[in-house]
Order: sequence, then C-alpha cells, then structure tokens
Amino acid sequence: MSRLITARGAAVIAAVAVSALALAGCSGAGDPSQTGGAADTSKLVIGLDSDQAALGYDPVRYGSGQRFFFEGIYDSLFLLDEDGQVVPDLVTSFEYNEDNTQLTLDLDTTATFDDGTALSADLVKENLDARGNPDLSAYNGFASGGQNEISDVTVVDDDTVTLTFAAPQPGFEANLVLPAGAIVGPTGAADRSTLDTTPDGSGPLTVDEDATVKGNSYLLVKKEGSDAAADYPFDSYEFRPVLDPQARVNAVISGEVDLAYITADTQAQVESAGVGLVANGGTVQNIVAFDKTGALGPQWADPRVYQALSMAIDREAFVEAIHPGELPTANALPADNPGYLPELDEEYAYDPDAAKDLLAEAGYPDGFDFTFTISSASQRDLEALQPYWEAIGVNMTLKNAASTEEIFAVVQTEPLGGPLPLTWTNPLGNVFGVLFGFANFHGADNPEIKAAAGAYGAATGDEAAQTAALKDLNRAIVDSGWLIPLFEQLAPWAYNAKKVAEPTFPGAEAFPILASIQPAS
Repeated sequence: MSRLITARGAAVIAAVAVSALALAGCSGAGDPSQTGGAADTSKLVIGLDSDQAALGYDPVRYGSGQRFFFEGIYDSLFLLDEDGQVVPDLVTSFEYNEDNTQLTLDLDTTATFDDGTALSADLVKENLDARGNPDLSAYNGFASGGQNEISDVTVVDDDTVTLTFAAPQPGFEANLVLPAGAIVGPTGAADRSTLDTTPDGSGPLTVDEDATVKGNSYLLVKKEGSDAAADYPFDSYEFRPVLDPQARVNAVISGEVDLAYITADTQAQVESAGVGLVANGGTVQNIVAFDKTGALGPQWADPRVYQALSMAIDREAFVEAIHPGELPTANALPADNPGYLPELDEEYAYDPDAAKDLLAEAGYPDGFDFTFTISSASQRDLEALQPYWEAIGVNMTLKNAASTEEIFAVVQTEPLGGPLPLTWTNPLGNVFGVLFGFANFHGADNPEIKAAAGAYGAATGDEAAQTAALKDLNRAIVDSGWLIPLFEQLAPWAYNAKKVAEPTFPGAEAFPILASIQPAS
C-alpha cells in the first residue's frame, strides 16, 4: 500500500496526520510540555489479538483482519482511503463495460519487487489466476461458482488487464482492496509456498527475519532506497500477538506495547489507568434471514414475523450480559452512517406484547418451532436470544454444528443464521453480495431494497441524494426483516499518549491505516 503515501496519496496522509495531531492536542497527548519533548520514533510496538502471519506471508491466505499488518509489505490494486472509500492503488484508472460484466484496469508499472521486476499485466493475471487454489481464502469468492466469480482474466497490453465476470458486478473494485487485491511478486506468484517464510511485495516495508520470532514478534523495517518508506513516521513496526484480552490491556498500561487492540469490556480499565483510548464503530452484528420466500415454512415469507422477533429482544439487557461495552441498535446501518434512523430504535424497542400481536396478525397466535445451527462462536448469543423468542411462543432448538461445512450449508436448509457482522463502507456490496447474494439461496425479491440501492448507486457525487437513499435502504432492510440488527460492535484501541497521537480510522474499519499512525509530537 505504498501508493497511499506517494504522489497519489500524499495529501491523504497529510490530512490524516493533521487530524490526528489536532485530536491529540485536544487531549494533551501531543503537548511537548506533557510528553517531555519529541516522541521516540525508533520503533512502534503494537499488541494485537491474533498471530498476523500464522500461515506465513501470503496475504491472500488471510482476511481483512490482517490488512493492518500486510499493507506496508504489499501494494494492492485498490485500497481504503482515510474515509474508508475504495480508491486506486496499483491501478491508475479503471472502467466497466456497459453491463458491468467486465472491468478493465490500467496499472502503475513503476511499482517494483525485491528482485527488480516491475508490475505488469501478466503478473496481475498470474496472481488472479490462482483463484482456484483453496488455500487462498481471500480469492474464494472469485473462483468458479463463487458469489463474485471472475470467469476470465485477459492481458490487453503490458499495463492493462481486463477481468470478465460470470454475472454483472457493479462496484467490484471494493473486492480488490487488501487482502484479495494484494499483488505478490514473480517469485511468490510462481511458487506460493515460498511465501511461507519470505514475503514478496512491492510495499516500502519488509520483515526483518533476524529480529522476528514466528508467533511471538514480527518486526517490519523500511526497505533501503524506498521513497515511500520515508512517509512512515516510525523507523520500524513491531507486531506482537497477545491473545489474552487482559494481557493486552496490561501490556499497554505498563508500557510494554505502545498501541493495543482491546475488547469493549476492558475500556473502563484503560480509562481509569489514564491510558489513551479511542474506539471506532461501524460494524453491526445481525441475525440474517436465509429463507425469505417461505420455502422452509410459510411464516418466513411474512415480514411481520421478523418484526416480531426483533421486537421480542431486549437489546440493552442482551448486550450488557453478552457484549458489555458494545452499542445496542435496531438499525442495519451504524450510528455514524448518514442513513442511520434513530426512530428505528424506538419502533423496534423491546415490546414482547406488541411482538405477540404481530405474530397473531401474521396467523401464528401460538407461535411456531424452528431449528438454528450454532457454532462455538455463536452459542452464547443464541442461548441469550432463545428465551426472548420463547416468551412470544417461538421455540428455537439450538443444534451444534458437526463441521464447518454444516455451518455454511444452513443458508439452504434453515431460516436464520448469524450473528453476521456487516460494515457499510460499500453498501452495494452488502446488498448484492450478501442480501441478494450468498444469503438468498431461495431467490427472494424485495423491490424496496433494490430501489434504495439503485438510488444510492445513481446518486454518485450527490451527497444529499445518497443520504436519502441510505435512509430508505436502512428502513427497507429493517422493516423487511432481512436483517435483525443486534448491536454495533466497537473497535477500541488503547495507546501511549506520550508516544502516539490518537489513531484515526478509514471509515468503519476496525484497524487504522498503518502509515497514518503519527507520533505524539
């Protein structure tokens, strides 16, 4: 992601830096009188909740949770800017054909890899042609039969490549940010196993193998001669996996790490210790409707049933018991989204009597029974929801999944799933990739959702029209019951305010942009 801070992105980082330092000044973090002078920029130590390179240094083997680690090592076809918008990185310009079945990318061939090889259309094709490799999880959706299937990659000339899709894919560029958009060099592309131990990227940072202990500490240092490396304000970046949440809090309070990704329920401890704290929202956890046509039972085709299930949940009590520190919500869109509607929280507030009335209106005065397959990750949530629905006559039997395959299969065989986390940086991706995509096996239609999504897509550049469309989209999704929102998930970060300015985030992302993290003074 070096392109974030070269000629195309210098203004972005400057704006982020000014914003971060201004915020820090308000809190005293950037005041030299309090910090004792300029902050130490020799190394930034970051504590995270997982091993960022457990599977080696192939970025396409990971999800968005590893973006923060890999973005300095690898450039990507597209990236997220400081507002969370998708912008070109290794791509200089792009264009869709009329029916959105092809996307043509013009490439920045000045990007070079460690062996001196420059980026080319052939290399991009070689990367994307690995989409059938089951180990490359970020490519799964691009493979044959995937929800975002790329049927062909064609080299037009040395710096131009065209992607052809199995079906129209408006907004596909959002799928080509890290990790799926990362381009590995010719050595790694020819033999992905070489990436198990050695990265092969064109970014300004690389792994110091001598100072790195796998699973314990990863040290990223600047590449000699990289112009973009000068824009990373710290000389090196150490990533430490600290799996225990309390241990991460202790580490940042003690000064063992400078910046730590913590859990919502430990925020009060951090504040009481006088450590810097910032939390970014934007991810909403939902129960998702799989059967919206009544294929598995007629009740599932009636929006009033979903509305009743939503109104039967005491979100305040649920969150306090299971997810303390998070934000209860009945909105599909997060609180800082222009489409957020406070009235939805009132309309779908806890009201079991009204929920029973809705079930009776729908023809189910005595309720009904159904089965919900759970995993170890979802068990506590569903066990907490079970008595709320039982109180209105809806008896949910919880079934433990025997395998990952069984979890994925419930899209076809059960009416509900989740909790499903959704961010709304790319609303059309959620609408067509999730609601009308993998979560719509039975082929349901919803003209209101489609109309709102279409209005949003057509309103590019018109902020007022986009806001109106997002409000309509939020309303249509919640009223339809295609999503039953539970809570907005926060991404809290604790930081040493004497060394680090308050971090900023790209839109609703849980992780900051690595290059945007600034010294306190």
